[in-house]
Amino acid sequence: MAIPEATKPDEGLAPATRKPVWQRLADPKIAILLVLFLVVWQIAATLVSGYNVPPILDVAEHLWATVTSAEGLENLFTTLARVGFGLVCSFIVGVAIGLLTGANALAAGYLLPIVRFVQGIPSLSWVIIAVIWFSNVELRVWFVMLLVTLPGFALQTYDSYRAIPAELRDMARSFRPTRWALFREVTLPSITPGLFTAWKVNLGLGIRMVLIAELVGATVGVGSQLLTAQQLFDMAAVVSWTLLLAVCMLILQAAIDAVESYVLRYRAIPQAPAAKLSAPSAEEPVTTKG
Repeated sequence: MAIPEATKPDEGLAPATRKPVWQRLADPKIAILLVLFLVVWQIAATLVSGYNVPPILDVAEHLWATVTSAEGLENLFTTLARVGFGLVCSFIVGVAIGLLTGANALAAGYLLPIVRFVQGIPSLSWVIIAVIWFSNVELRVWFVMLLVTLPGFALQTYDSYRAIPAELRDMARSFRPTRWALFREVTLPSITPGLFTAWKVNLGLGIRMVLIAELVGATVGVGSQLLTAQQLFDMAAVVSWTLLLAVCMLILQAAIDAVESYVLRYRAIPQAPAAKLSAPSAEEPVTTKG
């Protein structure tokens, strides 16, 4: 009986690749949506008072003045620095807790309920607690960032660690590796995809929480500028600062995507379904050796 040649295991697979961010943004659909959004915005600004919907030109002028002035850049980079420092601290502590709870059942029994309890507390409650406890603005912002974003890193690391197959770990131990070698060759590659996911989720959450924390007592930062704009009923400033932060977040997300694509470039994406073994047709003669 004639049997089709076996398909190779890696046939139809190609290295994982992703289009650069500028190519994705150049998608005609995105351009069309952007144009439609600007048209609707301008029509709304014409029909409604500028207090509610500022004209595009006013927002653009305020946005340009912000990115070309030392004061505007200081406010922007102060907020981004607070976000970055808080995320790095929560990442270090969260990964440590996730690995400890994943490897030690006793630690998981004590620490995981605390982490889940902290995650269940509303973010606004942490802001109020920080205002009462701390008079220093930087300490207040750091405290809020740490408590709000740490559970995401800890639980994602824990879940990724527990998802490592026991057979893989046992096979690696058969080579008698050191603890560092076992972590480098088995644990780290297994939890890395989950860590990138946690970074992308916590990035947006961290920016929102820093803005809320800056609204109370901060004199420098995007949050304080938004509060000033609200007090002056300056809707153009509110929209320009919001757009500026949204653009910064897109750039940071693109940077994380680029690092993720490079680090996880070993993964393969199926390009075509594997060939299936087909039964011999009625006309095909069946031959046997004997």
